[in-house]
Amino acid sequence: MTSELTGRWRVERTGGLLPPFGLRKSFGRDGGWTALGPIPLAPFRVHGRTLDYAVWPVQDELVAREGEDWIGRGLIFGREFCRFRLVRDR
Repeated sequence: MTSELTGRWRVERTGGLLPPFGLRKSFGRDGGWTALGPIPLAPFRVHGRTLDYAVWPVQDELVAREGEDWIGRGLIFGREFCRFRLVRDR
């Protein structure tokens, strides 16, 4: 899955309190970073369709949508706290 996500993505909130406006995700070969504008916030590793954050008890679960977009939900301690959509940042 990582090759499908390689590059930069805008995060658009679709439900819940987070993520805030201006959040982006950058994917490399095995992982990436979540950033707020130009400021890196947290590194993550990609395991299947799950992003595991190194410094927070947070996971993102992703599902491919038709086209290039992905939808996801954020979990903290296994409980959902937000829903979002990833849109490729061109």
